[in-house]
Amino acid sequence: MEYLWCLTYYEEAVLEIKSQLAKESGGNMRQNKMKLLNIIAIIMLLGLALGSFSQTAMAAGSDPNKPGDMWARYMPIQAVHDQTNEITAKDKQAFGGDVFGLGWYERPFDQQMGYLPFIDISKALIGREDPNWIYVQIFTVNPSTEGAASKPLFGIELDTDIDNRGEFLMTATAPRSTEWTTEGIMVLANSDNMVGGVNPVLPDKKLAENKGYDKEIFNAGKGDDANLVWARISPKDPKVFEIAFKNSFIGGAKGKFIYSVWALAGMQDMAKFDFNDHFTREDVGSPLKADGKLYPIKSLWGVDNTSRIPSGFVPTRLMPGMPVSFQPIQQ
Repeated sequence: MEYLWCLTYYEEAVLEIKSQLAKESGGNMRQNKMKLLNIIAIIMLLGLALGSFSQTAMAAGSDPNKPGDMWARYMPIQAVHDQTNEITAKDKQAFGGDVFGLGWYERPFDQQMGYLPFIDISKALIGREDPNWIYVQIFTVNPSTEGAASKPLFGIELDTDIDNRGEFLMTATAPRSTEWTTEGIMVLANSDNMVGGVNPVLPDKKLAENKGYDKEIFNAGKGDDANLVWARISPKDPKVFEIAFKNSFIGGAKGKFIYSVWALAGMQDMAKFDFNDHFTREDVGSPLKADGKLYPIKSLWGVDNTSRIPSGFVPTRLMPGMPVSFQPIQQ
């Protein structure tokens, strides 16, 4: 699985090379193709060479009490891509990707279907090569600072015992500076171990009575570990929100967990997780005009998230809420 994560940046490099070659006016197609293959081979060889070097180099500069700048181009990264809505926003609807039954929400809109690009997630990257920290980058269509008046939250939900129920929700307020800080960060747990209701991830037949995320275990540096979670705006890109949390929180370098990334500007009641257990389809409405009477969005607005993604393991059974590529092959 780790090799697949490494390919994320290699693929981006290859796409860029293809684009440049396509713009060249001289040479023929065969020459360009050979040139591309040679460059790809070099990139892959460099990646293999750096793979054994990167962890040692990064470990030497890692501070166990504060995250640093660990996003080297050769660092193994897992990428999660999400739909964005710039094209369809003018029509006051989402591009797609909103699946209430799986807990996938594509709702970066206000209650009048006004577009909120500062919480529209385009992708998320997670890096685990640092011996002390797990780094999460959340990419949005517009900088999160544009939504200061909406007081958005960015976060990551963690299922740390792989039972399809979330155990922890980490959130950070925006806007913030490009310096790492614990200010405005909250980590919530669940006191009844029933996030997701009777059928985790999927909607229950009856509205759930579980407590959602109701137990505070970290608040702006206050908790058992004052340095547990940090956040900042990327110094390199204002459209990237970064969160770093202690590797030890999920069992260290070999820890296994399922995660999803969230951006919330409207619904911010964490006790209502999972949302599809506390609201009906009619309650929340839909951002898609094709859904007829369900359109537009209603009580559940200003919310965008990614699908649920495994980290540190490959699923061997059907796990709801994950993209198809992560589902085991059914015999």
